[in-house]
Amino acid sequence: MYIPKNKRVRLKGKKLKALNHEIHVRDHYRCGICGQEIEEGEKFHHEPCGIYKSDEINKGMLLCGKCHYKRHFTGLAEIIKEKCIQYLRGIYGDEGAKKE
Repeated sequence: MYIPKNKRVRLKGKKLKALNHEIHVRDHYRCGICGQEIEEGEKFHHEPCGIYKSDEINKGMLLCGKCHYKRHFTGLAEIIKEKCIQYLRGIYGDEGAKKE
């Protein structure tokens, strides 16, 4: 039996910039974890990240530099990851932060 695999979305240029802006507006220019203000040009965080990351609004959120560092490089990584997933699923239901 063949199960089709969803392809990751990889945006560039104006389309990526537009998605980044959409995420900033949706998140009110604030980190989804601590609430710190995020400037317009700051790139959004992919959740899930790694091989599952995809440039889709339901898989992106704003993280400040400190929370982004914690998400990847500290003992708080799993806690931050779960908060990111809960944040996106609170907006998009099961499609938020979904691994494909």
